[in-house]
Amino acid sequence: MAGPSIQDEAFVLHTRRYRENSLLVEALTREHGRVGLVARVGGGRRRAGRETMQPFRPLLLVWQGRGDLRTLTHWEATAPWPALQGDRLLSGLYLNELVIRFAGRGEGEPGLYARYATTLGLMTHGEALEPVLRAFEVALLEISGYGLELTHTVDTGQPIEAERHYGYVPSHGPHLDHVPSGAIAVDGATLLALAGAQPLATAVLPQAKRFMRALLDHHLGDRPLHSRQLYASGDEG
Repeated sequence: MAGPSIQDEAFVLHTRRYRENSLLVEALTREHGRVGLVARVGGGRRRAGRETMQPFRPLLLVWQGRGDLRTLTHWEATAPWPALQGDRLLSGLYLNELVIRFAGRGEGEPGLYARYATTLGLMTHGEALEPVLRAFEVALLEISGYGLELTHTVDTGQPIEAERHYGYVPSHGPHLDHVPSGAIAVDGATLLALAGAQPLATAVLPQAKRFMRALLDHHLGDRPLHSRQLYASGDEG
């Protein structure tokens, strides 16, 4: 049995061909987290509907079924959404890949959809990309169960001070004394900015980018992000 229909607000993260006249759709939904869906797109209105099912556009999706892949039965755009171009498009693809890598199918992570929608809104309305991306990365790790300690040291329990230097151990936190080998060198000002206690100003952005990349790579393991390869140099992700 296909089961009852389920509908939810969503953003498409990725699509690819799946068998003949079908697409495999990865979507982030408001209430059901990330879902895998199969959409038939052959002929007539379905072919036209494929143009609607684009990343970064708010959609209403309706699906049926159980298991890892559900059957998408209806989709429609619910609001206009400015097109992302250039670096903003590449950064959007980076966001989508991060969500796919950190959010498991069927896991309704509270707040992820809202955070993703807010981040897209900031990107499409001209906000500086790097502070927006860093804030999303921190939030995504928190939502995914990899929350960062950014305000206190884990070895002494002291508050982070902007002018001091620390060694950050992934999955543990910042050390002030007896920094373990392999810790990520980071300034207190960068940690406080990522925590939201100080602005993510120009002075800390380069280190914040290197720091967050090192942490993400720790959790991603041996599978690098493909979206990073789209940048010739100086990528935002």
